[in-house]
Amino acid sequence: MVHRTLTALVVLLGSCGFGGELPQAKPLTSGCLARFAQEPLEPAEHMALCDHIVASHPQLLRAHVDRFVVWQHYGREREACQKLFDVEKAMATLTSTPDDQEDFHFSVEVICRKQGGDG
Repeated sequence: MVHRTLTALVVLLGSCGFGGELPQAKPLTSGCLARFAQEPLEPAEHMALCDHIVASHPQLLRAHVDRFVVWQHYGREREACQKLFDVEKAMATLTSTPDDQEDFHFSVEVICRKQGGDG
């Protein structure tokens, strides 16, 4: 009896559109920096992962700051700074903690603007 009930439930769920692939979850926002502690990726793959995380969480300031750190690590500081300058324009609309804001301002003011970039 239990077996028939379970089989009927599986058939019912399958007919309701629950079969097939599950929707993809958004990548974790911590995944960008966490890759440094895991098996290394090629620089281009790592930067692409960070771009994907930012695209999945565009309102989260931490995702932008973490991407900056990774891009800077791979010698792409100029492009990373430009991305931060772009984010700076929309800063008020982003979700952040005081620590995220401090990291962001440090990155922009101390690293990016010292190079002569002004956004």
